[in-house]
Amino acid sequence: MENASKALLMAGGILIALLVIGALLLMVNQIGDYQRAQDSNKKNSQLVEFNLDFERYADDKGIKGADIISLINKVNDYNTKARKGGTANSVNYDIKMSVTVSGLDKFNAKYAYDKANDTDSLFKTATYTFGANNNNAIKQVLETFKNSASAEQVGIEKLKIVSSVYDSGLSRAQNVENIKEKFLELSIAWDERNPSLDTIKKYRQYSEFKSSKFKVDKSQESNGIVYNNGQIQKMYFEFDE
Repeated sequence: MENASKALLMAGGILIALLVIGALLLMVNQIGDYQRAQDSNKKNSQLVEFNLDFERYADDKGIKGADIISLINKVNDYNTKARKGGTANSVNYDIKMSVTVSGLDKFNAKYAYDKANDTDSLFKTATYTFGANNNNAIKQVLETFKNSASAEQVGIEKLKIVSSVYDSGLSRAQNVENIKEKFLELSIAWDERNPSLDTIKKYRQYSEFKSSKFKVDKSQESNGIVYNNGQIQKMYFEFDE
């Protein structure tokens, strides 16, 4: 009888020990699941925050060309980091980004002043893709002439003022006369150089581009925005007449 009692006590002790161990294992697993869920939520939150930084440009009301320029510069900054590769804060920098802007033939028809002269147009094609394997496109298209103007005597601020008087409805001679008058107001004698008339016209187009309206091109894949494993990769916009 005594041996039976001892055996029951031992069995009870073993059972209690097993229950304690089981409870500890369950608690450890639950803590692990909770930590994994927390890590997953943190990663998702980081990716959502990253996407929002770009998605805010996809406004249904449309955005200005100045916003397009800001977005392109942001994409170029990202792609500079992307060249290093790897993942940081849940962002996969092996994924290259791009922004495609279309309808620029319509922009040229409206703002490129000498329609027969290809060099007069700020944009040479109807569609440009900035980013991905074309990281320098924004500089080539929107900043080359701007930088050259900065190096000339007039400077950007005065170029802004002078380019505002250019009128595509006037003859070349009339525009030259008006520009000379505007330069004289700035105490500058202009001899049609430094900057050239072409630079003035292109800067006017640049100014028009910044103030023009663009909308998300939903005719493109995925309604204008493409994601790669939940991370934004491509955005499409078009000139809104």
